[in-house]
Formats: sequence, structure tokens, C-alpha cells
Amino acid sequence: GAQRPMGADASTCCACQKSAVVVDVSPGDPHRTLQNESPSERLLQEAAMAGRNRRAGVAAASVDSSAILNYKKPVYPKDEDARQLIEDVLRKNEKMQVLFGHVKDAALTDVVNAFFSKVVAAGEEIIRQGAEGDCLYIVERGSVDVFVARAEKPITSPVEKGNEGAKVASLGPRSLFGELALMYSSPRAATVRAASDEVALWALAQEPFKMLLAQSSQNQYSLYEGWLAQVDIFQSLNHYELATVSELLESNLFSEGEVVITQGEVGDRFYILEDGECAAYISGPAGEKQVATYDEQGQYFGELALLNNEPRKATVRAIGEGCVLLSLSKDDFDSVLGPIKDILKKQSGKYEKYAAFMQ
Repeated sequence: GAQRPMGADASTCCACQKSAVVVDVSPGDPHRTLQNESPSERLLQEAAMAGRNRRAGVAAASVDSSAILNYKKPVYPKDEDARQLIEDVLRKNEKMQVLFGHVKDAALTDVVNAFFSKVVAAGEEIIRQGAEGDCLYIVERGSVDVFVARAEKPITSPVEKGNEGAKVASLGPRSLFGELALMYSSPRAATVRAASDEVALWALAQEPFKMLLAQSSQNQYSLYEGWLAQVDIFQSLNHYELATVSELLESNLFSEGEVVITQGEVGDRFYILEDGECAAYISGPAGEKQVATYDEQGQYFGELALLNNEPRKATVRAIGEGCVLLSLSKDDFDSVLGPIKDILKKQSGKYEKYAAFMQ
């Protein structure tokens, strides 16, 4: 299934052990060219890989809930090509995928709306290493050069003119840069200057970046808490427990015929139907038999293998037009669903009537 993580890890803007400097750009862009490839490539990889254990929610951690609710979403004009460009970059960029990969289309539209146009001339500085981050940028046209100054200690104030360090990369159209400083409220990790005669950029300011991310997360969690509370096995959980469950749930999209779980395999996740349809099948000497259909929001499966540490009793596949399933890992299932394990165990005989079929 196509995975849309609700809570996932992101790259951090923190110093590596040796250099205490990180490049505040997105590595791996097909349009970039590198100077002195080996050391520059290492710098770019350090930027991408450092600190994978930080939570993506850091970007919205300190936003007041009432401010989120009352936030007026900015809308800047742009044509359809520009909208498509921004959306494509947000969906395909690794760090943006961590932040916005789970959001609904309407929420992503709000983010696209908040980008404003900026045009800079050759040699003009866009961001300066050590300065406070105020925007992230997507290159629409032209190219920019990236410079990194190296120091014994982390650079926490703007580097002086002439001390920008070595050029480590050039970024072309569809490149994204400047996001790390916004995600982690830390100083810029590189200096970026316009390289071509004119560079057309789309910029997203820090406030809408944080507010829209927080707003999207809050709406998603509120939605899940709303209907999760109606799921029979969750009705004994209090608000805090439900909120915990909703934050840990991972949303997955399965196409028609796609296998969710396979009979006989070790179980590692518990599933709840959010939308669409899926069905359970048991295989035996006489062939395969459909034993259950899941077509109502809140129906669940996959708990038996987790409760009893046994292989899956059945195969579940998406049917109809496919389905969206929420799931919990085995570790999260064990830690947060303790209060309802007894309820689940009482229902553990639901496949017993098909036992003869499996002989």
C-alpha cells in the first residue's frame, strides 16, 4: 500500500561530529552539479542524514492551539503550471514528504496557496549561513550556488561578507532549499546566491509553514479522535488514550486486489478500516473461501496474530475500488491498547467456525 505516515522521523538541522556545519539544501536533486565531488557530496549527505530520530512535529511544536484555529490562510496568485510545480516538489522532496505526505489534498492546496513569487538577479544573496531562517524556497527558473563556511564551532550568527566558504553545489529548477532552518528553528546552514542572470523563486514564509502544518495535523487528529471514539473496542478509552492512538496510527492506501496481510505470515500490524472495502479469505485443501467483508468505517482485523503471537489466520485483500486502512505496529498495539486486550480476546474465536475448512 502507498504509505502516508501520520507521525514520522525527519532530518534535522544539526551539526555533524566533525565539521559542525550542515548544508541547508535538499540533496539528491537531479538538476544540481557538484564541485569537488567527494567532500561536497559528503556535506550534502550529512545534511540529509543527520539526526533521523527527531520528530517531524518539531516544526509545529510551539504553536498555540487557539492561534491555529483562528489563523487566516494566505493566498498568493499563481498560474496552474506554478501550482503544479510547487505541489510536485512538495510531494517528491524527502523532507517535505515527511511533513506533508499524510495531509489531505485540501490541506496541501492551502500550503501551495501560501507560496509567493520572488525574483532575484545574478549575485543576489537569498539566504546567509548563520542567519535566522524566514522562508523556504523552490527554484522555478534559473540556478543558484550554495556556499558553506566551515568552523570549529557551530555557526550561530551570520557569516561576514567574503567568508561564505567554498561553493559546494549548484541547484536548478525544481530544487528546494532553506527548509531545515524552518523545520527546526535553527540558523541557516549555508549561504545561497543567484547564479544565473535571473532566478525565479517560490517562497513559503515561516509563519504559514508552521501554522498550516500544525493546522493540518490538528484537523487530522481531531477527525480520527471523532470517529475512533465510535469504534466499539475503543469506547472504553479516555480522551488522552484516544489522542495517543490517533497520533500513532499510520494511514495506508491499498488498490483493488492488493494484499494487506497474508495467511500464515507473522503478524506485525493491527488494521482499522477508514474508507473503502476489503475482505478476508482462508485457504485450505479445498481452495480459498471468503470468510469476512470489511466495508464499514471502524471495522478492524489483524489483532489475533498480535494477541496470541500466532501466524495470520487469514489473508486480507482490498476489493471494490480499494481501501484506506489505519494501522498500529505491534509495539504500539501492545503499549497503548492494554485496556482493551480483554475485549479483543473475547472475540478471538471469530474464525473458529471455519476451522474445519482448513483441515
